[in-house]
Amino acid sequence: MRLRPLLPLAVLGSAVWYVRRVHRFRDPVRLPPAHTDAVLSPADGVVCFVRRVSNGQIETAGSARPVHAFAGDVATDGWLLGVVIGPLDVHYTYLPVGGTVGTIAHTPASAAAPLLPLQVQAGLLARQPTDLLDAPGMWHNERLAVTVHADMGDMTVTMVAPGPPLDAMPYVKQGDRARAGYKLAFLPRGGLVTIALPAHMTPLVSVGDHVTGMQTVFARA
Repeated sequence: MRLRPLLPLAVLGSAVWYVRRVHRFRDPVRLPPAHTDAVLSPADGVVCFVRRVSNGQIETAGSARPVHAFAGDVATDGWLLGVVIGPLDVHYTYLPVGGTVGTIAHTPASAAAPLLPLQVQAGLLARQPTDLLDAPGMWHNERLAVTVHADMGDMTVTMVAPGPPLDAMPYVKQGDRARAGYKLAFLPRGGLVTIALPAHMTPLVSVGDHVTGMQTVFARA
């Protein structure tokens, strides 16, 4: 009888252990759709912003910010989309299109800030994303940007640390030729994944959509 009040805590502790030590390391078998003009989702998660990029800048809370750190070598006009990886999502990231891996740029944290506080993570479980463009961690946390040169144009996938070190484990290097859906990196701590698209692409997802890496069609030429 004395142990009964402890059972909920034991169940909760076991669930947390499973999610942190087992569930987030899963690697489901997936096949990308056969669309030659499709840009696939670079990660599992919830779309938290879909914004136009104009003259290399993006509007955030009434002010413009340069997005070179997220857009890499992509043209100054286009789109920037963000997917935040929730606590129950797969933590692998994927190449959105086939092509040649170009610049791989690592940026250390300038002032690490929590990107996904508990209230944001709780919202993700309820499919209620928070626009992270105004979060300090979006601009100051450690990040890894990978540009791919594709027939449809250059695109950059950027992985942003959720606050602690990113600890990204990349599977590609500059000069690699890879197909759409090829594993890009593993993010043990999750975080935010952005993708910069050229202006002639049309996004097919909206804020709040839950997307599946390698399978959800993100945009088309």
